[in-house]
Amino acid sequence: MWTVEESESICHALRAESDGVEDPEVDRRAAEETLIEEIEREVAEYREWYAKHRSSESIEDSVEPPDELRERLWLIGWMIYEASWQIVRWARRTKAGVEVNQRAAHLIERLAEVARILPWPHFAPRALGAIRADALVASKRDTPQGYNVAFLRHREARERRDHYVESHGRAPGRERELLGLEEIFLQLVLAETGTACRTAERFIGRWLDELEKDPQKRQWTADDEEHWVEILYQQLSVGVVIGEQSLDKAAEIERAYGLVKRVGRDRLALRTAFRNPGIMTARAALHLLPLTYEMEELALEPGSDYESWKEMREATIRRFVKAYQAIERPVLDDNDQAVPLIADHRRSVAQLRLNAALVLPGIDLPTSLDFADFLRCDPLDAEAAEEISAWLAEEDGAGKIRGNANAIGSVTMPAFLRGVRASRAERGVSEGYREWRQRWFVLDRYAQEEGRRERVERALRDY
Repeated sequence: MWTVEESESICHALRAESDGVEDPEVDRRAAEETLIEEIEREVAEYREWYAKHRSSESIEDSVEPPDELRERLWLIGWMIYEASWQIVRWARRTKAGVEVNQRAAHLIERLAEVARILPWPHFAPRALGAIRADALVASKRDTPQGYNVAFLRHREARERRDHYVESHGRAPGRERELLGLEEIFLQLVLAETGTACRTAERFIGRWLDELEKDPQKRQWTADDEEHWVEILYQQLSVGVVIGEQSLDKAAEIERAYGLVKRVGRDRLALRTAFRNPGIMTARAALHLLPLTYEMEELALEPGSDYESWKEMREATIRRFVKAYQAIERPVLDDNDQAVPLIADHRRSVAQLRLNAALVLPGIDLPTSLDFADFLRCDPLDAEAAEEISAWLAEEDGAGKIRGNANAIGSVTMPAFLRGVRASRAERGVSEGYREWRQRWFVLDRYAQEEGRRERVERALRDY
């Protein structure tokens, strides 16, 4: 069994490897199979200890681990979290296309199983990160079955977290564990909202590509469109709600405990904790909006919270704006200097503002950011769309553009296109989207694929 010091050292080494720390005095460790085997053996010993403890203590006394295990459980949870996230990041860097890297998937499945069988799991809250990672790997398969598995894993992680909070109840001395469960909640719902967006983007952008495949290999048919509109609407609706919960939880943690500069033994929620949830929640809201028109056309209800689809759409726009504002929430370093957005977040800001300019032309979206000239454009109209598109299409020295236009630049799903048209028409703009797609085809995320332009032209023919 590892000592507490050994466990903590491994956690820091995993984090250093993930962060790419270049310091000869800082140990780094990759999450290879050898480490997974060691974690499995370590947890097997904890389980043996648990069995002996249960047999020698009363039920009341067995609900809390012995002192010798309590710190080890906290650290093994952190270790499982770091290892699983490192593997996910490594898998994302590979060029495996839509095929999941099987080795990475197998390692994460093992870590997720270890998280499930931990004794006293509510004392190892970060271990839930492995179940989150398992969900992300499932979603990376880019198949309907993979997405279904992903949502089941996400729900499992959230339900386990809720159960762990209940297990602690009001018992004294549980502050660190309860805060750990609040902080891991941010990670769990962020991943779930991200999966909702990823699923929608897959169907929205790949609809015609799939229909052109051999009938025996298709994952959907043209007749399935109504079904998937309903599914995507439900998933994105949940994504927006839990994304907002993540932002609310970040605010609670900030008020009660503050946010930290870096992940460590005791804290997980960073100063930038509002940025990723803000991006994902705003993204989900913008994907949701065009689908509402098709749902209304199908004579379906918007949900018990709304009396009409008009009311639902107005609420969704407000939620988008609120989520977007969270991205721009000021973040200060130790010297009270603003912490700039990383490159990925700057690209996301551009994509969100472009999506809003095309789906909600004329919307006011004030900004305090100044990393690009297009940020001066407000309201977001056709001129703003052109400036943002030009920024995204700018090439680096290797000829790679800064970023694609996300879903709005890749739509081939007829129902979503009808929703874009309806949303624009509601704001008095009847022309321009088709011409924008043709003019900025380079921003289609699948632009380099053979035959893609012809499929896009066919999709836009009846727009």
